[in-house]
Amino acid sequence: MHEMTEMVCQAVRAIPPGRVATYGDVAELVGCTARQVGRILAIHGADTPWWRVVNASGRLPPHLMPEARRRWAAEGINVEQDAAGVPLRRYRAEPKPWADRAGLADEYD
Repeated sequence: MHEMTEMVCQAVRAIPPGRVATYGDVAELVGCTARQVGRILAIHGADTPWWRVVNASGRLPPHLMPEARRRWAAEGINVEQDAAGVPLRRYRAEPKPWADRAGLADEYD
């Protein structure tokens, strides 16, 4: 697996349950673009908690929402049935502790 792919997957696995990060948050942490994060998760994200990575509006593609809603509920993320996504102000992972947990704090500093 490519080094960037490994770093993205490592960062996503480190997002605490009940929290989310944006594609841009992951990209900033590992040193790539948000688009690259999305592509890596689309191809290699099956073994990661992919539902914890959302766009800047707290959303995922429509085809992923039913499964994401189920997983968010299991982790205590409350999303209204008619809401388009996760309220980031409430559920966004704190960057520094998340980076430390990912073992990528040096990249984040």
